[in-house]
Amino acid sequence: MNDTEAIKFLPQLKDGKHINIKTFRKNGEGAATPVWFLEDKDKFYVCTGGTTYKVKRIRNNPEVQIAASDASGNLKGEYFEGKARILAKDEVDPIYLLFRKKYSGFRMWNLFANLGKKEEKKHIYLEVTLK
Repeated sequence: MNDTEAIKFLPQLKDGKHINIKTFRKNGEGAATPVWFLEDKDKFYVCTGGTTYKVKRIRNNPEVQIAASDASGNLKGEYFEGKARILAKDEVDPIYLLFRKKYSGFRMWNLFANLGKKEEKKHIYLEVTLK
């Protein structure tokens, strides 16, 4: 991402709590979902269920697009191209703490969402790097 794109993009996310992440099916069709996010050191992070369709699509194709949105997925800006990767377990702790700091209910939401689930179905974290 060049400096001009960063200048246009970052103000859209200022104080935002949601981004719309678009992942791509095998046929190339995009599927967008609003998610909680955080930004740290020019990377964006998302927490989601380990067996969600967006994770399955990212495993097949790491190319994504993200845009500022509201909780319903209504866009507040344009999409930007990026590449997603699933964070390894040893990379999660600092990101988890940042989510807890940004979202007051994150700890409880995460606890109940993971309660009684097998390890492979628990929440995972995605790192998105803009191009």
